Order: sequence, then structure tokens, then C-alpha cells
Amino acid sequence: MDLFGLPEEHCIEVIDFLDGEELYFQDEGKCGDYEPDALEQCRQGLSRMIRNNKGQYLVASKDLILNFEDQTRRQLDCDNVLFMIKLYKNTEGGSFPVAIQIKSGAKLKSLKCEEKENKRKVLLVEGEAPGYIENNRHDMVFYMKGVEDIDDRYTFQSALWSGWYLAFEPEDSQYKLVLKYMEDEVDGHVDENVHFELESKQN
Repeated sequence: MDLFGLPEEHCIEVIDFLDGEELYFQDEGKCGDYEPDALEQCRQGLSRMIRNNKGQYLVASKDLILNFEDQTRRQLDCDNVLFMIKLYKNTEGGSFPVAIQIKSGAKLKSLKCEEKENKRKVLLVEGEAPGYIENNRHDMVFYMKGVEDIDDRYTFQSALWSGWYLAFEPEDSQYKLVLKYMEDEVDGHVDENVHFELESKQN
């Protein structure tokens, strides 16, 4: 069933968080020449801070290491916590393709999935995710989906590797951003380490 109740082959575009933290969409009608398997950037994007379920903010250090830190809003330097979420049009309800980016000085960095020595991970790399992608499997794209029965929580599944999600796990005295493989939920069990909150700078 289509979550948004839209006819098949209609393009869905994110408008913004127009009311509090509720995500709003619009139906652009028939897609015309738009390829269902392609990804085309929406007109608008979002600028958001990303928090885990422990209330910690995702922070990009100067050497591009991504960790979650216990900081108050007053302590935060928005330059290293304000992530830009590039939104792509979608012909399927339920989840939306996005790319997650951050400015580091004058340069733009993007989250990217990478495999090294048989280990899959996520890292920041220089450059911007493309505005148009012919294939919906891309190393800089994630499928953002609202968590059922939990307000203002989202998961981000890799478009490149199905079943692999952005998550956080402890390392030394901090939590770091990782990719984690998730089996289908069994008996309602939910791994909250893949749940994230998107918080606006104005809150």
C-alpha cells in the first residue's frame, strides 16, 4: 500500500518541516520523462542537526571524524553540527532518498558508504552528491524513513547496500557513526541504535 495514497508513477517531493518537526510532501503529478529508477534533486533541502536516541549530537571534527557528543545547544558550534540534507524526488511512498552533507570551511563534504578490507563503513569525503543520478543505487544516497509509532525519529538505509543502516556504536568514551546490517524485525524488536532525530537550528 502506498503510504501517501498516490497513484503509481507519480513523483513525490519533500516540501519541508512546515509544522514543528512533521515532514510534509507534495504530489507533483505524472512524472513524464522522469525515470523511476533515477534520482533527481528536489528544489529544496533541509539544514538539520542530527541526534541519536541518547540526546547526543553528531559532530564532524576538523579531521572529518564523525562522533556523537554530549553538548548543550549553547555549546554547539553550528559549523560542525549543521548537516545539509539533499532530498531527491521519489516515485515510491514510505521512504525518501537523501544525501547528507556538511560544510567544512569553504568545502562541502558528503557522507559516503565505502568498503575496505571486507568492512563496510561510512565516512566524509570531499565533494557534493550529484543533483541527478541515473541509478538509484549510489554510495552517497540513503533512504530516509520515519520510525513507526515514534514521533520525529528516522532511519537511514544505504541505497548501495540494502539492509545496511546508519547507526551509532560505542568506541572508547564516545559513540561514532557506523553502518550496521539489520535483519528484518522479529517479534517487534527494534534496534534503537539506528534511530535518529533531525533537529532544526532554531529550536
